[in-house]
Amino acid sequence: MATTARNQITIVDLNDAKSVQVYFTASQGFSQHYNPDTHKFSPAYPSANNVITPRVYETGDPNDHLARCTNVRYTINGTAFTASNSNTSYVVGADGRLTVKVNLTGNLNVTFEADYADEDNIVSKIGGSFTVVRNESSGALFQVVLTCPKGNIFDKSVAGDLTVKAQAVRGGTPDTTNVSYAWTQFDIRTGVWKPVASGRSNGAVLTVKPDDVLNFQTFKCVATDAGGSDAAATAEEIVTFQDLTDPYVLELYCPTGDKIVNGTGSTTVNARVWQGGTKVEDEATPEPSRKFTYAWTKLDASGKPSNFNGTTSPSKAGNPLTVGAADISGKATFVCEITKK
Repeated sequence: MATTARNQITIVDLNDAKSVQVYFTASQGFSQHYNPDTHKFSPAYPSANNVITPRVYETGDPNDHLARCTNVRYTINGTAFTASNSNTSYVVGADGRLTVKVNLTGNLNVTFEADYADEDNIVSKIGGSFTVVRNESSGALFQVVLTCPKGNIFDKSVAGDLTVKAQAVRGGTPDTTNVSYAWTQFDIRTGVWKPVASGRSNGAVLTVKPDDVLNFQTFKCVATDAGGSDAAATAEEIVTFQDLTDPYVLELYCPTGDKIVNGTGSTTVNARVWQGGTKVEDEATPEPSRKFTYAWTKLDASGKPSNFNGTTSPSKAGNPLTVGAADISGKATFVCEITKK
C-alpha cells in the first residue's frame, strides 16, 4: 500500500511546536544555462533577477506563513547571508526572499534557516535546502525544458495522474538525436535523489500519481546527448508537485516533552491522524480497531538514517514511539509514515 501521510519531529529541546514544512519557488526556475559560444546566460540574472521564495506551511493549515519567520539566513556554497550582510550578488530581503543577481559560475547549493513563531508564539527552528543548477555545453546551448500539460498540483479539479514532459533543446531547436532521459525524485528522509517508482518514467515522459506526492515532491530530469553530429552534453531540470487532496493529516505529539535531560530517561511520541478537522485515530485506539500502520525512521543530526539503540535497524513500527536517552546524540529526527491497512 502507498504511504497515506508523513510527518516528523526532532527531539532536541522543550518545544512542542506543530510540524512545519518548507519548499521553494523560483521566479526564473532552478537552472541557468550558459552558451560558451556566445558567452550568454539564459536567463541573465543581472537583468532578470532570480527571486527565491520560501513557502512555509504548518500542519493542517493551507496558508503560507513566511511572514511568521524571523532571523532568516541563507547559506550559499558555505557562505551565510542575512538581510544585514547581503551583497550585490545575493540579497536577503526583509520578507525572507533571496534574490540572485549574479550569473552562475557553478551550481548554487543553498540552505535556508529561520526562526518560526506559530500562532501560540512558540518559536522553533525550521529549514530546507535547494540547488540552482548551472548548465553548460561544449557547443550550442544544450538544455532540457520540462512542461506539465495538466499542471503540477493535485486538487479536486484533477482526475487521475499528472505528467511531466521533457524536451531537450540545443541552440533553441529541439534536439531529438541520441538523447536519453533519466528521472529521479528527492527523498527528504535521506537528503538524496533516488529512482522514481517502477513504471513511472517512459523516456521523456514521467507519470506522477497522487500516491507519489505527500504534500510536496520534487523530481529531477537529466537529459543526455550521447553525441554524434552534435557534441555530447548533459543538462538537468527539476519540478515540484503539490498535493492538496490528501484528506489525512498526521500530528506528532510529545506529552513528556521533546528533550532528554542529562542523558537519562526517555520520552514518548504519539501519532494522531486527523481528517477534515476530526481526529480519526490516535495512540489510544485499540490495535484491532486501527485503520493504519505506523512506520518510524530515525535520522541523526546530519539527516542520515541511524539505528535505534540496541538494534541493527533505523526503523521501528507501532504507535506510540518511545525514545530513550541512548537514541539521542545531540539531536535526532524521527519521521513517521502511516499506511492504510
